[in-house]
Amino acid sequence: MNDQYTNGTASHEERASALDVGLRSEAERMTLSEVEEVKKAGLELAQYVGGAWLLIRGEFISDNRKKGTEGNLRDMLCEAFGYPAPGEDTSDIALNVLLDSPGGSLDSAYSSALYLAEYSKNVSVYVPGRAKSASTLLALGADKLYLSAFGELGPLDTQIPDPRNPANFVSALDCYQSVDYVRGFGIRTFQMFLPKLIRETNGKVAVSDLLNIASAYTLGMVQPLMGSVSALDFGGWGRSLRIGEFYARRLLRMRTEEVDDKLIKEIATRLVFEYTHHLFPIEFHEAKDIGLPVEQMEQGVYERAAAVIESGKRKDFIGFLSKDEAKKAGAWYRGKDEASAVEIEDMYGDDRPQAQIRRARRAG
Repeated sequence: MNDQYTNGTASHEERASALDVGLRSEAERMTLSEVEEVKKAGLELAQYVGGAWLLIRGEFISDNRKKGTEGNLRDMLCEAFGYPAPGEDTSDIALNVLLDSPGGSLDSAYSSALYLAEYSKNVSVYVPGRAKSASTLLALGADKLYLSAFGELGPLDTQIPDPRNPANFVSALDCYQSVDYVRGFGIRTFQMFLPKLIRETNGKVAVSDLLNIASAYTLGMVQPLMGSVSALDFGGWGRSLRIGEFYARRLLRMRTEEVDDKLIKEIATRLVFEYTHHLFPIEFHEAKDIGLPVEQMEQGVYERAAAVIESGKRKDFIGFLSKDEAKKAGAWYRGKDEASAVEIEDMYGDDRPQAQIRRARRAG
């Protein structure tokens, strides 16, 4: 296992993020015994379904000073399959992704979906439990999407620091719609107050003067509500929401043979703007209703997929579950140190010459 799989968590930065905070992972170190359990459960799933299997478990974190989710995924795909040659036919590669994530960086999730598309025209994403917030983008980039009876996707409204308490996070949609509500309240107040003034003055006061009075009254009602919001804040909230919408539209268009721009726009708009709150569960029937190409996971697959998720104690992990790819690429998971790389190598049964030499030296 190379350094790129052992360098820990990339630090957070100010990027568009959609994260279900209630599902946020603890960045605990995964023990060797837990990796062994993931490997065993993963091999059973891979053998049951067939094809190459990859587990992505945990928060999506953007590359910064250290590699994030997309960086580790990119390097792992390169080691397993080589550099993707331009124009190469990848239709014969069946790449299955087992996804369990609270979300995180929209940029990272989007880039991860693009990397997977470079290696296969047959990417299937399986969600036995939850792929919330930003991780829903990865699901949108799949050729086939499977949700269990208990599986959930989530809305794509971005999360921002709460203006009242930056230590907490709120939906940018809540902030954006709150400003829009106040604007509408001001218009309704003006429309109600001006005719009332005209009636009560019986035409004895010029309409221009009444307009000034009604405007001053309305501003007096609205300004205290809007005083803490700058144009820059409002523009930033709208822009962060459009990032999620733009990414969703691009991924849906990329994976659709017959592009229906109207339907794609409707799906993206609904995912970003039309749910009551960020934690809304988009389960199988809801996903089908909004137009996603989703199928229900059969029981045997669900039981084995759920066993993989539980085997790692829900700690962050990126790695191949299928034997051949796991031998080539190893695994990365949060908090792992380089000293145990050879032990992970042994678990995956690496039979490359350099691995055999290392084992012989240790045995001697």
